[in-house]
Amino acid sequence: MREEFIKYLESIGITKALRERIETIYECCKELCSNEITGIFITDYIKQDGSREYENLWFFSDKNCMEAKQFITTDDFDITPIKKRINYWTIQKQNYDFKKATEKSRLFLRVKFDAEMAGEFKAAKENCDYLKE
Repeated sequence: MREEFIKYLESIGITKALRERIETIYECCKELCSNEITGIFITDYIKQDGSREYENLWFFSDKNCMEAKQFITTDDFDITPIKKRINYWTIQKQNYDFKKATEKSRLFLRVKFDAEMAGEFKAAKENCDYLKE
């Protein structure tokens, strides 16, 4: 897996065991996608008890986006071509200034691609800075 992906995972608190699961999914996605995977993002949120919940794993190439839904416990993958075009997006933020995330920062991005394909991206704490990118 790419070094920048590992740094990202470490920065959002992914454990070694969970990183191994992500690496397995990454290898599957590499087999399914003919283009080099150049981006990664994990949707996450903070539960009522204050614990962090990792939800969906996304990989991106120049031509595709791949989602592993509920990736910790499930093998449920979507792959869709992206045509460098987003038809619509909406963003909701909480305690985030788009400069530097804090413990209380939250960000939610909903994107609509071509052909009725949509994606939802949630981010908490420092992960907001990665979603912004």
